[in-house]
Amino acid sequence: MTTSRYIIGPDSRPAFTRYARLHDDRARQRTVILAPERAYELDPIGLIVLKAIDGETTIAELCARLAAQYKAPLDVITRDVTNLLQGLADKRLLRDGVDLFSPPKLSDFASSVAPFAGGPAGLLAELTHRCPLQCPYCSNPLELEKSNVEMTAAQWGETFRQAASIGALQLHLSGGEPTARRDLEEILTYAVEAGLYTNLVTSAVLLTREKLERLARIGLDHVQVSIQDVVPESADRISAFEGGVPKKRDVARWTRELGMGLTINAPMHRQNIAHLPQIIDFAVEVDAQRIEIAHIQYYAWAQENRAALIPTRETFMETVGIVDAAKKRLQGVLNFDFVIHDHYATRPKQCTGGWGRSIMVVTPSGKALPCHAAQTIPHLTFDDVRTRDLGDIWRNGAAFNAYRGVEWMKEPCRSCDRREIDYGGCRCQALAVAGDAAATDPACHLSPDHARFAAFAETESHAPPPAYIYRRFGGAPQSAPAEESV
Repeated sequence: MTTSRYIIGPDSRPAFTRYARLHDDRARQRTVILAPERAYELDPIGLIVLKAIDGETTIAELCARLAAQYKAPLDVITRDVTNLLQGLADKRLLRDGVDLFSPPKLSDFASSVAPFAGGPAGLLAELTHRCPLQCPYCSNPLELEKSNVEMTAAQWGETFRQAASIGALQLHLSGGEPTARRDLEEILTYAVEAGLYTNLVTSAVLLTREKLERLARIGLDHVQVSIQDVVPESADRISAFEGGVPKKRDVARWTRELGMGLTINAPMHRQNIAHLPQIIDFAVEVDAQRIEIAHIQYYAWAQENRAALIPTRETFMETVGIVDAAKKRLQGVLNFDFVIHDHYATRPKQCTGGWGRSIMVVTPSGKALPCHAAQTIPHLTFDDVRTRDLGDIWRNGAAFNAYRGVEWMKEPCRSCDRREIDYGGCRCQALAVAGDAAATDPACHLSPDHARFAAFAETESHAPPPAYIYRRFGGAPQSAPAEESV
């Protein structure tokens, strides 16, 4: 387990971890480091350094060689090389010595992909909507897709090849619960063959060590384990599933033992927010490189349970301080992605990097979406990846162009100097609150709906939480008591 920062010094022998590697991103004419949920762009000097690290050459040896080769002062070379590598070590992308695990080799197909400018950087593949958990904040649509309409492994394979061909780098295998697919190993094989960096987004409760070992051998890069809480009684109540916490701990440890990257994903809300310090400790305990602490957004099923889930402003603000302190304390040990609560914001967030700008989502039945909640917008129509080329959908699909760029915007967004920073925020949230998907995201203080949006939280978060309305697959919703917020 890594509980201390890896310090780059003269005797260090840095190398990439199993879950980080250099990649020639020909679609964007650059070289990047592929890593969990990220692609880090490199300048020419950084690329020279990173091509030279091998887990055997010391920093002193490397810097002496570079200083002689480029006729530069050794102290300057040593400073710059150390700073570059320390930054990557603090992101947990480097290790000392050669990693025992090897990343998947690039296939002939992946090596032959022709450049395609302007495509998505990532593909979110919702393999199934089936899930053993019944989380009251589930972000899947209210109408779940049944197993008899799910795309086959071969159809997913063709989708992955097309995604790689239009510039996708990251593939997120999600659901529902993706491990509910019996053909997950076949699906993963297609993804690795396509040359995509593979992320498994899972509740972990269906995984065995043997299955995880097989996925690692195929070439899985990274596992994101979603947790409801680390206090067992609370986690069981939130998910309506018993015994999840010890299983998630096991899967997280197996992931690291097998050399894969690990992220802990912790959706935050009223019923688990007091346990945030323990959740951070859990991530350190299982040797995660990253933790995502994301206050949930209120659409789809979460909208049904808003009053049971929404925290007070004071409680939310406490999480800001907790995360800031943990970032400083755990520098080089754990990296944080922190998504704030929209009801207490004054500016909207980019929706998946901007509508139709960086992410494509494909549902179990093959519908291509600009964001995972886009189906909440009733007037949009979505193309089927089995009958229309992925590149054509990305460039010309009606749903992708509906809110792409800035031309669709109304005031005050249209004249706002941040319109090409946040791209108008969340369209689904605008629809849920304002009744108009083209309205200003109510998280923005300039929205005429902002005061009403904030009032939802102020009113509901101070009242006793009502019963959860649990998510049920293939059956009627079921209510169960939600205890007083912790």
